[in-house]
Amino acid sequence: MSLIAVGMVLGAAVVHAIWNALAKRSDDALAYFWLISAAALAIYALPFAFLATEEPFRWDWLRFAVASALLHVAYFVALARAYERADLSFVYPVARGTGLLLVPVLAVPLFGDRPTAIAWGGIALVAAGIGWFHLPVLRAVIARSGLRDLISMPALLTGLIIAVYPLNDAAGVARAHPIVYLYVVYLLDTLIMAPYLLLRRRAAVRRTMRSTWPVLVGGLGSFGTYLIVLAATRLAPVSYVVPMRETSIVVGALIGARVLGEPLGRTRLTGCALVTLGVIAIGAGG
Repeated sequence: MSLIAVGMVLGAAVVHAIWNALAKRSDDALAYFWLISAAALAIYALPFAFLATEEPFRWDWLRFAVASALLHVAYFVALARAYERADLSFVYPVARGTGLLLVPVLAVPLFGDRPTAIAWGGIALVAAGIGWFHLPVLRAVIARSGLRDLISMPALLTGLIIAVYPLNDAAGVARAHPIVYLYVVYLLDTLIMAPYLLLRRRAAVRRTMRSTWPVLVGGLGSFGTYLIVLAATRLAPVSYVVPMRETSIVVGALIGARVLGEPLGRTRLTGCALVTLGVIAIGAGG
């Protein structure tokens, strides 16, 4: 995996952790997700308008954009429900970790990815590090609610959706410019969600709109980070890109420790070390 692709994905991971923390802190997560989608349309309108003149709107790639928009709406709904029911420190690792485990397995038959033995080892290290990182939280949730409740949680559903839409989008950006493709996806999911949010949750939308800078940061970051990830799939196999992207889980914990004064004990440090070794292995194995 090229150093350029590694740098792109790791940079995206940092910003991804930041805007997810803002979503958790928002008054209404679903309203926040819709508003940052709308904000992204305004922020990225100029580059889209410039590039769209050179990109024919063919069903060859639009079909993937339509599917992605539907998956993103389901993702936003499931993630918002998960944030309503559980802490960020639980939802984030379960959701992102599920996708991390499934994407490399699915990418082999769908895209013909052939990770090397070293890369598979790196993927395993990243997964182990994330699991180890949040082992105390997962143990506490399972002890309190049971494994059956864990499986039925919205966080796990979010993870299953995360495992699907990067594969769909990797196929989409192979046929269209990433900015044009992603802009169409955001336009469609914003339009799909608009009737419900404007008719049924208008008060929540108004309250969330008062927090201008978190919405703008979320719009800039959510679109920008995923754009970087999609561009990286043009430089490296999706089975490498997605596991490396999930280092955002560790980044979020480090930000919490540094900025919010949250504890960073031996368990979390061990998890960070495993993830770091995994990222190195994926880069070397690619």
